[in-house]
Amino acid sequence: MSSGFAVDVPVTDLDVDDETFRIDDYDDDNVSLDMRNLRPAPESFFGKVKTNFFKVFRRSHKGFEYLDTIEMFDRNRSDSSFAELGEFGPVKTRNHKKLYFHLLLGGFVAVLLAISLVVTRARSGGSARNLAKPILSNGTHEFYPTTILLSLDGFHPHYVSPALTPFLHNLMIGKGYGPPYMIPSNPTVTFANHYTLVTGLKPIYHGIVSNRFYDAASHEIFINTNDSIALQPQWWGGEPLWSTAARQGVSSAVHMWPGSEVDYGTNMNPMEVDRFNKSEVLSSKIDRLFEWLDRPLASRPELLLSYVPTIDTLGHEYGVSGPELAQGLTYVDGFLEAVYVGLEKRNLTHLVNMVVVSDHGMAPTSDERLIYLDDLVELDKIEHIDGWPLYGLWPLAGFSADEVFGEIMEKYRADPQNSHYTVHKKEDIENQLVGGRSRYDSRIAPIWIIPKIGYAITTHEFMEKNHHYTPKGVHGYNNTEVLMRSLFIATGPYFEHKMGSSYKMLPFENTEVYNIVCDSLNLTPAPNNGSAPSVLSPSHALPKTWRDSRKYPDTDFNVEWVYKTATVDLLWGDSRAEPDLKGEEGGDEKEKAKGDKETGKGPAQDDPDNSSDDDTDTDDEDSEPDRAPSRKPHFSFHDMWESVEEAAEDIIEEVEDFFDESS
Repeated sequence: MSSGFAVDVPVTDLDVDDETFRIDDYDDDNVSLDMRNLRPAPESFFGKVKTNFFKVFRRSHKGFEYLDTIEMFDRNRSDSSFAELGEFGPVKTRNHKKLYFHLLLGGFVAVLLAISLVVTRARSGGSARNLAKPILSNGTHEFYPTTILLSLDGFHPHYVSPALTPFLHNLMIGKGYGPPYMIPSNPTVTFANHYTLVTGLKPIYHGIVSNRFYDAASHEIFINTNDSIALQPQWWGGEPLWSTAARQGVSSAVHMWPGSEVDYGTNMNPMEVDRFNKSEVLSSKIDRLFEWLDRPLASRPELLLSYVPTIDTLGHEYGVSGPELAQGLTYVDGFLEAVYVGLEKRNLTHLVNMVVVSDHGMAPTSDERLIYLDDLVELDKIEHIDGWPLYGLWPLAGFSADEVFGEIMEKYRADPQNSHYTVHKKEDIENQLVGGRSRYDSRIAPIWIIPKIGYAITTHEFMEKNHHYTPKGVHGYNNTEVLMRSLFIATGPYFEHKMGSSYKMLPFENTEVYNIVCDSLNLTPAPNNGSAPSVLSPSHALPKTWRDSRKYPDTDFNVEWVYKTATVDLLWGDSRAEPDLKGEEGGDEKEKAKGDKETGKGPAQDDPDNSSDDDTDTDDEDSEPDRAPSRKPHFSFHDMWESVEEAAEDIIEEVEDFFDESS
């Protein structure tokens, strides 16, 4: 059993573990691929079924038969008119028609049963993967459409800079698709947002409403760092990406993503899951990704997810500035560059979609910005405390929520520092707090104390014991705060097809990521809180005149930045610069080299070949540098059902014609 995610523990127990942060030696022009119009001109599969079906059962016409002759004589005759015709009566023809009708009806039922079988197997993850998915080629190997989703926990978009993260900087100013920032979901904590990213649901609708919470319905406590509790399926609602993929015949592999170790039921889990390991170096993650991508087509995952906790860990321990965070940013930037180098060596940049996201940002703490819980309420009246840095209070049995709330409000009004926090009943703040009401409403505490950005709730006992408030960086504040913003940047054929040369788009909520990833793999998403259709469209392109109306960090206290010249400020801040769109996906190499030279902190370059083998490495790019992907018919369940409906309508029409002929 893994040790659990060592992140975002409650403020009442925040002694930082004595863990060593390890850094190892690891320190793109897309081809336009129309993923929506790959269907060939010839007749569809169901059209062929319909045609051949009627070839078997339709009568062959050898000129006019008796019935046709009679009908030509008098269209108004009744059935009794045939009695007058003697031997010309259509007795044999009527018997033949009965036979044809029964055969036709039986065939129609057989077709419907076959269709039902196909759909059932497809939805259960059976043989649907072989129905008609596009098969692409990198010149040496075949690939199904593939998407990689990478999460950089705690990575604020303002961390991107030409000095510390030259690769991400060049991606952001160049051909990387994405908004200036993405809006996380409330509460802005790791587990709630990582599960939102893969379900498209706000926390109140998927059930993971925080990293630690009490459920009044089950009388149980969810603790994200305790696997024996956190991996129980009853906590996790909604349908995550890997289950959506499995239902529709798309294989997935997940590396350390929060929630992926839960058992979601038969045929609803990833093909492979790597459990959380906080000591893993980033080069191991690179090796794992390419071990998956280098497999044969039949065993290769098409959806890959990977989780990188590095920046969140450093942010909690050191805050939003300092040499440790700066070193970590360069380390993670080198990791991303190595992933892209690996894709380029395999000639996969025109086949594989890469989506890089974060779950939230980070805010600094201070001994000067503290709110003492025991000054507001008698702690022996509180049974459970949820959340962090926001505090949800569950009164002990015998004390009503109204009574405890009244006590807190009385002390709140008398507190000269009350401008630094607010106090609410659940019903007054639930929509803002978690996104609404749902069947998981029993997981929301009845009373909430919400500190302003950068302020933290603690107790006198904690401070007397520790002398200084820790951690030095926190998140979980309102998602409208600049310091809580998250990252989204992507590349690949799907994004080029959807957005063309409109590389930048308006900011959007992270509930959109699920639909985006589903669409990139032609998956039909489960119900969710995202937009339909996707926000990826020219209508959501970022206007060239767009500028950020709020300046980082947008606080009423001074914040030391990790690096003053952030890329988002160069693009959309006061010192706005036009993006260079002439380079590759990673930007102009001269500019990158210049940034490395100025800082002396460019990512170290390990040999990326260590994760490939002779069978899968594509070193013969020089012979076929621009080979276009081979394409096979595009498959979607929407198209299949359209074909089914058309075929069924034609069959019904044929049956109606048959009855007309028989009458």
